[in-house]
Amino acid sequence: MNQKAHITSGILLASAAMIAEIPPLTASLIVFGGMFNDLDCAEVLFSGRFHRKLFHNIFFIGFFLALSTKYAPLMYWALGMSLHNVMDLFSGAPVYLFWPVSYKENHFGVGGWGVPNDSFLSFPVGVAIAVAVSGGYLAVTGYLGEALLLLRNLWEFLLP
Repeated sequence: MNQKAHITSGILLASAAMIAEIPPLTASLIVFGGMFNDLDCAEVLFSGRFHRKLFHNIFFIGFFLALSTKYAPLMYWALGMSLHNVMDLFSGAPVYLFWPVSYKENHFGVGGWGVPNDSFLSFPVGVAIAVAVSGGYLAVTGYLGEALLLLRNLWEFLLP
């Protein structure tokens, strides 16, 4: 997915977390965690060799989950990173979820099933995934009804 889709999805999921009464600063970690994954494509640091490998794998996300046992808000950072990966699975290139575990001499990549990053569909597909994940988060936390009521009130306010 493109960067606009990742930023928007992070904001949507952070909004869902705030509806579920997570403090705004903690919920904002979802946005920053969701952007962190793409630092592995930085030409200055890694010359692009590790994109969708170094910071996209489940072991790196697991590292943040392990740290969240000592500092609980880091769970939301890991949640943002996970949403980023789910969105990337539906983009045009594979994500190396199990890197550095090798499959022969190449690294096993998952995904690459859908929309190229430069496609006009990248943003709407990314937002649709984020809405689905956010709805799931609200359902699991028991706040889906409250969120739907909020959306209904917003709709009635905007279109009386």
